[in-house]
Amino acid sequence: MRTRRFLLSAVLILTGVCTHLIAQVPSTLEGMRLYKHAEYLASDSCTGRAPGTRGIENAAAYLIDQLTTFQVQPAGRDGYRDTFRLTSGVALGADNTVTYEVRIERPGIPLDQVKPTKLGWKVGVDYQPWGFSESGTATGDVVFAGYGLTSPTYDDFASIDVKDKIVVILRGVPKWAAKDPVYSQQASVRSKATRARDKGALAVIFVNERGDSADVLARFGLDRLGKNSGILALQARRSSCAKIFPPKGTSLFVAETEIEKTKKPMSFVLVNTRATVTTSLVFTESITSNIIGLIPGSDPSVSNEYVVIGAHYDHLGMGDENSLAASPTPAIHYGADDNASGTAGMLELAMRFSENPPRRSIVVMGFSGEEKGLLGSKHWVSNPTLPLSKVTAMINLDMIGRMTNKKLNIQGVGTSPVWPALIDSTKVGTQFTISTTADGFGPSDHSSFTAKSIPVLFFFTGLHSDYHRPTDTHDKLNADGQAAIVTMVENIVRRVADAPKRPEFTQGAEKQSTSQSSSIALKVSFGVVPDYSDDPQGLRITGVKANSAAEKAGLKGEDIVTKMGATTIKNIYDLMTALGAFKPGDTTEVTVLRNEKPVTMKVTFGGK
Repeated sequence: MRTRRFLLSAVLILTGVCTHLIAQVPSTLEGMRLYKHAEYLASDSCTGRAPGTRGIENAAAYLIDQLTTFQVQPAGRDGYRDTFRLTSGVALGADNTVTYEVRIERPGIPLDQVKPTKLGWKVGVDYQPWGFSESGTATGDVVFAGYGLTSPTYDDFASIDVKDKIVVILRGVPKWAAKDPVYSQQASVRSKATRARDKGALAVIFVNERGDSADVLARFGLDRLGKNSGILALQARRSSCAKIFPPKGTSLFVAETEIEKTKKPMSFVLVNTRATVTTSLVFTESITSNIIGLIPGSDPSVSNEYVVIGAHYDHLGMGDENSLAASPTPAIHYGADDNASGTAGMLELAMRFSENPPRRSIVVMGFSGEEKGLLGSKHWVSNPTLPLSKVTAMINLDMIGRMTNKKLNIQGVGTSPVWPALIDSTKVGTQFTISTTADGFGPSDHSSFTAKSIPVLFFFTGLHSDYHRPTDTHDKLNADGQAAIVTMVENIVRRVADAPKRPEFTQGAEKQSTSQSSSIALKVSFGVVPDYSDDPQGLRITGVKANSAAEKAGLKGEDIVTKMGATTIKNIYDLMTALGAFKPGDTTEVTVLRNEKPVTMKVTFGGK
């Protein structure tokens, strides 16, 4: 399952987080089959299944071999494969430098005749770029802009001009602002970078607040929600950053203390200090594949309609920026629950349906690139290998291997009026304790289908202490519980596939995706479905919510949003920052690229 680290804690619907699981030996044939699938996918041979690696190719070959054995027909573009490209990683380039020139005033010597003292930071020791930074060089005076926050009562930029400057900004928010949604919605690094960029800053340097983690650099890696930030962006150790504040001026410690004490901005120019920042990031492009198989339906009158059963089979490889491991040392992130468990369930269902096909056809899809931003599923719905209009429903299996106390979470129940009764009838005899969520959007591949007005259900057994860590191993799976879930899924799919008519999609039942893309507490709703894959022109959207502000303004799926009000939009962070400035009833202009031509329209925001 994909995590958006600092942004998406509000999206996950948890059924409980368990701190320890004892290995459970399968007691049924179904459980043993599921366990064997997961054992291979979460083995050393697959090395964490990161897109673009030999490990995921081994996993793909395993899926193809199993589908072939089950006599499932190929339904990709190249046999079972549906190949696409993605940005799979980022590394530091050859030229990353930060240098400072500080002129210290001396009695009787004109300042312009004072030889500057030169300081340099070492990348990886004193600082490192953020994975969303632009590559390039910037030279300018250095200013301190507090926490980089803006509100009617507190504005770090009100008394300081940051245009063409290098800006130092504290991470987080002051303690007195921690519970104020006006400030919490501006607290993310990306939001602050966007704000500094739009005020004309050339580069932004983030420094931690004082405390135990003051000198800890965040894990370097690919930013999932857009690398095109439009500004050079670094993070620096506090001890290194404190040294550039002039000795006779206000120190970093004093400035932070005054902001906390007075609740007033403390922004200023670092006297006689200039910096040159050069960043170089190299992005890795890889080729990977969705694996797609077709089981033709038994009734010719409806066999041209499809029920999709999907599961992502990629994971974090040796540990990328989404890893939650305590150590930065590379280690195989086995991903047994996330998502060898769901992939195993998909294979088991492929076998069952191939032996006894329902009236409508079944399509099984193993998605790659889910952990990179749902890229595989988004690729398929944008470039389907079967008619998208004929997809009647999508059932997503992601993290179904750690069921405890028979607790099961099912999401997307609000995407079709048939789901509640169908779930109630199929859970009879299962002894499951089921929690449901209406929302059809969330941090997994079903979201891509919801955006195309396709009814979805998402089966999930909850997070746990091994999530996105090397310790998510196959021996901790509850294969018998997994088998019971798969049987329930089979019953639901059969009823959908055998029903006289396809399930109706409930327009507008899903929540607004932009409000889920961040922990930001917005006052307004917009109603677009963002495409989290990177686009250098702006933020591409895959759809709009019915009767939303976006739809009423005229926005359409595949538009690329480039500007909202005064904010340039390059990614989802920019959009969230822009939306945070509006209240219900406000009207502003939105510019999009449509068929490569700019279109400007006015949007009036409603309340949430």
